[in-house]
Formats: sequence, C-alpha cells, structure tokens
Amino acid sequence: MESKLLQKLKYASQLTAQEKHIVDYILNNPEVVFDSTAHELAQQTYTSSSTIVRLCKKLGTKGYPDFQLKLALEYQQIPSALQTQDDHAIAEQGNVLAAIDSVPYLYQQALEDTRRMLNAPVLLRIANWVKESVRIDVYGSDMNYYLAQQACAKWNELGISAIAHNSPNMHYLNTMNPNNLTLSFVISHTGENQSMIEAAKVLSNKQMKVIAVTGNNHSTLSRHCDETLLAYGYNEQLRLSKMSSMVSVLYLFDMLYMGSISDTY
Repeated sequence: MESKLLQKLKYASQLTAQEKHIVDYILNNPEVVFDSTAHELAQQTYTSSSTIVRLCKKLGTKGYPDFQLKLALEYQQIPSALQTQDDHAIAEQGNVLAAIDSVPYLYQQALEDTRRMLNAPVLLRIANWVKESVRIDVYGSDMNYYLAQQACAKWNELGISAIAHNSPNMHYLNTMNPNNLTLSFVISHTGENQSMIEAAKVLSNKQMKVIAVTGNNHSTLSRHCDETLLAYGYNEQLRLSKMSSMVSVLYLFDMLYMGSISDTY
C-alpha cells in the first residue's frame, strides 16, 4: 500500500505552476528532501522558501520540518530494493524470485505516472467519441500493433467494431471515404514514428477524429491529431522501459473500454 503523503504528492490538484514543479522535483529526487533545508530546496527548484512551506501545508503537513519527517518515515516503509527508479538495477538481480517484487513495482510506477499525467476533460471527450463512433481503427507498428489488437479485441466483445492496423495501409487510408463516425487511434511511444505520422496526416486531412497515444505531448504526431492520450514516456536507454510503456498504453485503452461497458450492458 502506498503511503498517504506520497499519494498526495502524486495526485495533488489545484497547485500553482511553481508548486507542480517542486512536486515533480521531489518525486524524481525524494532523498533531496532529507538533506536540504527549505531554503536549499527552494534554491534547487528555483523557487522560494515561502512557496516550499505553502506547498507543505497544502499537502496536509504543518510545515517543511513536519513534511520532511513524514516523508522520511513513509519512504523507509518502501522496500529498499524498490526505492530505485533505475530499472537496470532491478534487472541486475537476475532471477525470477526478484521479479516477484520488481515487476509489480514497475507496473505500479507506470500506472501511477500515467494517472498523474491524465487530463480528465480530454479523457471524457475521447470516451464520448468512442460511444458515438460506429467503427474504431487503431494503428500501431511492431509492439504497438499487439497493444492495438488487445484494445480492439475488448471492444469487439462489446459489439463495437474495432480493427487493429499493423502499420498504416496507405492505399486504404487514401481511398477511404471521410466518415465522422470512424474514430482513429495512432500509437507511437516517441510520437516521431514516420509511418504513424503519415497515417495521422491523411486522417486529419479527411477531417476525421484522430487521437495520438504517445509519451510525448509535444511530438510531431500530437500536432496532427485532435487529442493526445499521454502514456508513460519510453526511454530506449532503460531496458525495462518498454514493459512500463506497454502497461501504460493498455491502462489508457482499458479506461476507455470500461467507459464503453456501461452503455453496452
């Protein structure tokens, strides 16, 4: 079970831009809180001591010293083998028994990071588009194609016509009739896969609704889509990042799938 203060840090709402920056900094470097005064943390985050204290109070603590103490106590409850964000260190344990703890941790981190990045109004808008559509196309290449297949299989079980495309079929895209009742998802972890970008361009030019599923909100793919569902950022230099990215994408599609069930049954 995750600690209450860590949950507040990850899911805090109604924060200023400066406070969000501080929260992100702490989540990425939790140990820095234990060794820094409020003034030192303010210097590292380019904010002010008063902003640090105000944030601590918003998170339900009495001030920075109280925040330090509670975070330290909760952080100690996390198994030491799981405190690292470095998936290389986790993998180096090199045995299946280590995976009993490390795999759920990787899943949890991917899900929590994806949840924290969610834009609720965007998710609701896309869920409504799913309900209004008569057909769903999901485009993905390599690993992403199998994620597309899983998403489509679930919608098809509900009687919603959904087709997974292994890379874009340009003949199909160029000859298809524009249809506002067809909803398209295009998956690319980096948002820079050229074939996925081309698919999004063609669909967008036909005035069809297109959603990017990507780890980069400012990617080329996102610029050619109506909306973006932000997934866990894929990092090629981290060996287990691909697994986390897959979990993140499935989570996004499963939320939309759950939204489809209520109107179907």
